[in-house]
Amino acid sequence: MTLSNRTIALLSQPFEGGGGPSHSVVELIWEGARASDYLGEGNKLERVLGGLRSLQIGRKATVDSLALPPDEDKLRQVVAELATRLMAQDHVDVDELHRVLTDDGFAVFEGDVSAVKPADQPADRLAQYVEDLFESRSALSVAANHYAQATRAFDREDWEAANAQFRSSFDATFDALAKAHSAPAAKKGGSARAWLQDQGILEEDAAELIKSFARFAGRAGSHAGLSAAADAQLRRHFATALIAFALAKFP
Repeated sequence: MTLSNRTIALLSQPFEGGGGPSHSVVELIWEGARASDYLGEGNKLERVLGGLRSLQIGRKATVDSLALPPDEDKLRQVVAELATRLMAQDHVDVDELHRVLTDDGFAVFEGDVSAVKPADQPADRLAQYVEDLFESRSALSVAANHYAQATRAFDREDWEAANAQFRSSFDATFDALAKAHSAPAAKKGGSARAWLQDQGILEEDAAELIKSFARFAGRAGSHAGLSAAADAQLRRHFATALIAFALAKFP
């Protein structure tokens, strides 16, 4: 990917004169993306600028370091985390950063930045479809926020966090569906889905499928015979498909 000069400038500007988050926070961001080797020396501004540019264009070997190739995935993870922190702490012009990040292919929703990639795979296209539907319905802001956090966690390979956030987005979507159909306010989680079934909004077979996923998504640990990544991918697929199904049921 090519990160625009404007994006790099906005992400780096808060660190001028020693401002912005601390050295330890900067290091934590790069460590979280497994990109510590790309983070150079110097003051905070020099480290952030150098770290972003090294991830984007690579770094030549020197006496003190090995050559490093460009790494788009790590760059996206670093930018997403860095931008989210800067916006949360009012270090940047949020509207301007939102605009340039969107132009560079990132997804931004209520201050949460997702390192999205081109939707080349069917699962990615479905996920993008769900995200687009979330944006068009203000009643789904909670579910949308959980989904954005899940995507960010999935992209940085934090499988446990991704699993939890996809489950939370799934729950919040069906809670919102029940509320949209005038369910009592106390109906949440399983009781909301049961209410939807009782009202005939969810057919019996669909309700059983949804209930099965809720049990699967609620248990701890990975499924036997699956890697953590494969287990998280499975949960992402099911959660996204069922969320899309629920969104089709909105009045």
